[in-house]
Amino acid sequence: MILDRTSVRGESARPVQTFADRVEALAHSAFSSNALNNDFYAMWTSKPMTPRQIAVFARNYGEFNRAFPEVLAVMISSTRNVTAQAEYAKTLYSELGYGNPEKVHSVLFDAWLSELGHKFGRDVRLDWMSISNELDVLPETLALIDGEKHLYGLDNATAAGAQLALEWQAYTMLRKLYDGALIYKHLWDDEDAFHEACEYFYAHIGATEKEHKAESLSAARQFASDASALERMTHGFNTHLRLFEEFWNAVAREMAAVSSH
Repeated sequence: MILDRTSVRGESARPVQTFADRVEALAHSAFSSNALNNDFYAMWTSKPMTPRQIAVFARNYGEFNRAFPEVLAVMISSTRNVTAQAEYAKTLYSELGYGNPEKVHSVLFDAWLSELGHKFGRDVRLDWMSISNELDVLPETLALIDGEKHLYGLDNATAAGAQLALEWQAYTMLRKLYDGALIYKHLWDDEDAFHEACEYFYAHIGATEKEHKAESLSAARQFASDASALERMTHGFNTHLRLFEEFWNAVAREMAAVSSH
């Protein structure tokens, strides 16, 4: 922390917030945003959903899941700062299962989804192929993906802010998704088998998302060079959170609509 050693009207020296401090404060503001406090999480964590409602969630979240490595690759190719590139590359490598196709995050999510479908009963199909053939992606989901690609392809400060927003809401996002998944634990006869099926969630709420938060913060600090850069970073951050808010609320509306069918 830098100290302002000049005094004003006899005031004592006081801490001055550096640009790096302001970037970290920006990151923490994700926790109080509507990207994490919205209709979807209230619904998902409060009561069991029908298989059809879960399919709506899975179709749209699964589409986002699949697109994210491509979106992150846009950012890596657009970034000229070597330190930031290295941080983003570590995030991408973990998303892709550290080189193991069976551990790619979208594959782990599909495995949980399919297993959950089996536990509902023989006539329930929650595998990705069935869901993607039967349900259309919501416009807000496409807007989230396209918005990410746009933000990540802009100047480095804006892109870094967008990635900061993603990663600093992601741990809470995955924790809340897991809280909802716990509602269905009773469908498994073997509790250990339930936890094995939940590898997707554990991969994130263990070390992965904590590492991604640190990586995104380290990368963002590379571009917080002046007030203009911080303003662009804040714009990317807030825009990305708003896209998530609109995405999750749209998913909640669609889940509520199909509950009456």
